[in-house]
Amino acid sequence: MKLTILRIESEIVNCQLDNGSIIDIARRWFTGDIQEGDTIDFDMHNSNVDE
Repeated sequence: MKLTILRIESEIVNCQLDNGSIIDIARRWFTGDIQEGDTIDFDMHNSNVDE
């Protein structure tokens, strides 16, 4: 799945999923060097959680 950064505010990042859904995510979950227009690929079904 792809996540496109639409707008970056002080504490909220407004994003669009490749299915067209718009979501807001807390800024703290992103690296400091993201920019509007960036696309992030991720897999919702395969997480690598350290236990």
